[in-house]
Amino acid sequence: MKFAVTADDVRSVFGLTGVVHFPHYDAPHNGLSDRTAHLLSAVGLPDTVWFMSKASLRTDDTVNLISWYGSRGAVPSACRHWLVLGLFAETTLALDPDERAVYALADGEEEISYSPIHRDVESLVYALTKFGALLQELESDGEEVGERVDALRGEITEFDPLPFADEESPWNLVFEEVIDGIW
Repeated sequence: MKFAVTADDVRSVFGLTGVVHFPHYDAPHNGLSDRTAHLLSAVGLPDTVWFMSKASLRTDDTVNLISWYGSRGAVPSACRHWLVLGLFAETTLALDPDERAVYALADGEEEISYSPIHRDVESLVYALTKFGALLQELESDGEEVGERVDALRGEITEFDPLPFADEESPWNLVFEEVIDGIW
């Protein structure tokens, strides 16, 4: 399968230790589409201080959303089978394996709220990799930050409009913080 971002792209930005690869289980109950499972096993998911992948070798460490959020509030019935992918900008990102969409979750007063942030895991990995590359560039040359951030926002939006569709999206927050020099 071909993806918009390759394993080499991800490794070149995050290094060998900054990428988590997931086993590709062929069991019918695994809940992931073949494309998503292949991406997570072949390309991997970044794991950095600003995107912490929810991956562990511990057998008692779950990625099930109900177990993850069980003590923090009610999980809406639509989300009960979702899988936690990681934390980005203090926001939990979870995968709906049926729709293949990635959602940003937030604690609500009575129930967890959620909104789509990526059409699929490929879009998430693409955006994280492009953003990681931008951060590396800005470390060596901090000129024209606003222009570079706007250019990347356009590139990511062209690939998938969801990351910046909501003004309250973690992506919008992070990009503003980069422009303000917080990152």
